Amino acid sequence: MATVSITKVKPHEYLFIDRIKRKFNQTEYASRVGCTRHQYSEIELGSKYPNFWVKQFNFNYVEKCILLRRRKGWKQGQLANKLGITRTWLRLMETGGRNPARLIEYWSS
Repeated sequence: MATVSITKVKPHEYLFIDRIKRKFNQTEYASRVGCTRHQYSEIELGSKYPNFWVKQFNFNYVEKCILLRRRKGWKQGQLANKLGITRTWLRLMETGGRNPARLIEYWSS
């Protein structure tokens, strides 16, 4: 099972998922938080921490699962193999087309 808890998502990872939800590219989002695109890219990857306050974002468990998959550097197909499902099924769970209980269970244990 997973070695990373679903509750241990880092603040810089919240920035990534918030940017994706708002459909901004890195340049647009960087201008909103007050830095350059290059600085924002480093913050989003976790190599540098922001020098501004990161507000607490309210994300659901599926969004946290996506963040944890991204943190591990796994593609959807790699996680799907670990879960014993197809990549398409995993994509549907991550986008809300299927019940994500199995995905949440994997990252919560």
